[in-house]
Amino acid sequence: MRKEDLLKPTNSEFIKIPENREKKGSTTKTQTIKTGTTTVGLICKDAVILGTDKRATMAYFIASKISEKVYEIQSHLWITTAGTVADTQYLVDVLRAETTLYQLAHENKPIPVKSAAKLLSNILYQNKMYPFQVGLILGGVTEEEGPTLLDISAYGSILPQNFCAVGSGQNFSYGVLEAKYKDNLTIEEGKEIVKKAVSSSIIRDMASGNGIDIVVIKKEGPAEREFISI
Repeated sequence: MRKEDLLKPTNSEFIKIPENREKKGSTTKTQTIKTGTTTVGLICKDAVILGTDKRATMAYFIASKISEKVYEIQSHLWITTAGTVADTQYLVDVLRAETTLYQLAHENKPIPVKSAAKLLSNILYQNKMYPFQVGLILGGVTEEEGPTLLDISAYGSILPQNFCAVGSGQNFSYGVLEAKYKDNLTIEEGKEIVKKAVSSSIIRDMASGNGIDIVVIKKEGPAEREFISI
């Protein structure tokens, strides 16, 4: 067989060219619908602080001005979501159910943050061929682990962080986080940094906006949630 023959397309019953495939020289018009989000998380002294914007978009259309992007999984465990809304809501429901079953089986002992992250990672990795279009930040506080913040990707990777940002506005938020973050922040200092980080994305990223949701998950006492209008 000549080398030139190896480059020729193979005709086979098992390798069929779709009938709707465009012919050579033709142009294909593809319409892509993208979503936009800014989600931020950081660790401070005895607490984890999460912040998100409120805008949901489809390309240049603002689909919602009151979109929820931070969810309570358990009282000590919260998650922020970026990406396709249906995917994120499904994963939140599944994680809530699975963590509740875990706690019922362990005499209502709070599930470790890293265990919940691993459970979620397994779900994402099992679907890597048809991945969920999401970017997640999981944060919580337990007696054994202390404040824990985990950046979880669509393929299931788990990256422990002191601070992180996910979404279309993450680049602008990282500028603030890198400049302002330090160890042993107070809760008030941490909230101010999160507020500035999300605000910087709202100013520069058209897909982020309509206010800021901030949640403080503390070592003692219930989580505190606050909405800041912009």
